[in-house]
Amino acid sequence: MAYHSSSRSRLYSVKFLAIIMISGCATATFNSRGNAENPPLNDDPPSEVEVVSAEMEVPQSNDLSTEEIVDNEPKLHDPAEAAEDKSFLDYLSGRNVAADIPYAKELPWVGAPEPSKEAAESLYMRAEQLFKEKEYASARMQYEKAADRFPGSSIEEGALFKIAECYFFEDKYPDAFEAYESLLVNYKRSKYLDTAVARQFAIGRYWQKRYEKDPENVLTPNVVDKTRPFNDLQGSALRAFEKVRLNHPTGALADDSLMATANANFLRRRYDDADYYYGLVRQEYPGSEHQYQAHVLGIQAKIRRYQGPKYEGTCLKEAKKLIEQTLRQFREMSPEDRKRMQKLYAQVSSNLAMRDVEIAKFYSAKGFHGAARNYYNLVVDEFPHTEVAQRAETQIEEIKGKPAQPIPRFTWISALFPESRKDPLVLEESATSEEADE
Repeated sequence: MAYHSSSRSRLYSVKFLAIIMISGCATATFNSRGNAENPPLNDDPPSEVEVVSAEMEVPQSNDLSTEEIVDNEPKLHDPAEAAEDKSFLDYLSGRNVAADIPYAKELPWVGAPEPSKEAAESLYMRAEQLFKEKEYASARMQYEKAADRFPGSSIEEGALFKIAECYFFEDKYPDAFEAYESLLVNYKRSKYLDTAVARQFAIGRYWQKRYEKDPENVLTPNVVDKTRPFNDLQGSALRAFEKVRLNHPTGALADDSLMATANANFLRRRYDDADYYYGLVRQEYPGSEHQYQAHVLGIQAKIRRYQGPKYEGTCLKEAKKLIEQTLRQFREMSPEDRKRMQKLYAQVSSNLAMRDVEIAKFYSAKGFHGAARNYYNLVVDEFPHTEVAQRAETQIEEIKGKPAQPIPRFTWISALFPESRKDPLVLEESATSEEADE
């Protein structure tokens, strides 16, 4: 009992000290931010002209003279000196880290800078110059600052796109892909939509080809190659193809992304998924250049989904219909492809007949010879020119004369119960109604 009381008193002491520290930090934070009405006496903030000039960059324009550039040159501060002036309490306020956070504009409580079109344009021009000089890392930092200074504008849209371009030309494809996705999330109808989607598709194709050349496990980490994601190279490629179609479903690469996804699943022997995506290509993009391949590979996917005559055969029936559709729709196919398709049609028909024969054998083994004869006759009628049909005719002769159903057992038990019972919910017709009719 004494132990519990002492531990509880220690817990209260720790909580009390924590509350005192938090309140002290909050007070220091409030004082560091300053009060607009009663600023501290020891603070000597610079004027508004100095603050603006420190945030502006040198405009790259040929219209300005040398004297004007010198007069408007921003005052740069040494980072080492600035770090020495900062205290621990200054970092708690969030004032000094707001400029380094890309999404600081969404968090006004951390002291994000006020939107400024002039500052954003200056930063953007400086970034463009660095981009032309192929200084992509430095240009990306300037683009990020420009996007932060004027959110929700065309400057931010262009800066987000150029940030992704910097990553792309630095061969940092995972970062580039996420940057393009950030652009398309914030600006769904961006003027850079076609280019961004094309870049995402190119990145997905690169990852897919790398996987086909050197397959790797999903959990294999990557800490060296900056062109590949950290892990799951194949899954990242499929995600890239999906994003291409979702970001621009009516674009020129939407059907290509679907076809690439279907082919990737086909190579992985995931025939159910491959069949689904081939079907999307055939249904949603009838004018696609991949229509013929979607039909041919879709047939193969359906056939490979079939597991044998003792299993469900819907995929075989769908494959048969798709072969018929392909022969009608693509009349200009080569004679070799047409012969191959007809041979495939015969194989599918033979497998369907074998499945019906297996069903007939099942019923015949149970003594339901009538149902077995129906299935055998179905095979003879639908597949008359196959070897399976000949075997079905032989089986029909063997069960000829046998009862349609097995002889019931334990008839003395069934005799104890009436063959039919009247439903109590059905009203009997009265004789008066018959007499009235007469």
